[in-house]
Amino acid sequence: MNGALSGRPAQGRRWHRRRDLRFVAVAAVLIAAYYAHGYATGAGRITDRLHAALDADPGRLDIRVTSRFPPEAFHIELYQRYGGMRGTEGATVTLFGVRPSDVRRLSRRYWIARIDLAPR
Repeated sequence: MNGALSGRPAQGRRWHRRRDLRFVAVAAVLIAAYYAHGYATGAGRITDRLHAALDADPGRLDIRVTSRFPPEAFHIELYQRYGGMRGTEGATVTLFGVRPSDVRRLSRRYWIARIDLAPR
């Protein structure tokens, strides 16, 4: 008997059984987990020396960003959004003129291993 005629919702019309809604829910959970991981581990990627400099509320900082692997075109483009890139040494990139908020934002990226002040 048809669900509409029996007074019960049809089997395929229950919201929790719809594949598209389950997919969206799983995708939302994965995205939330990605961002939560970044917020939870980001501060640990910033060195103590850089934390002290950030606490002094500077206008802009010169930093060295070490990633887990040598940067590729995507990473370099992203770094250039945050500051002026002045070179790479293996997996370490030097950025000049980075705002403190961008240092924290950059530290949340999963491929970043460490962020430190650049030597003068």
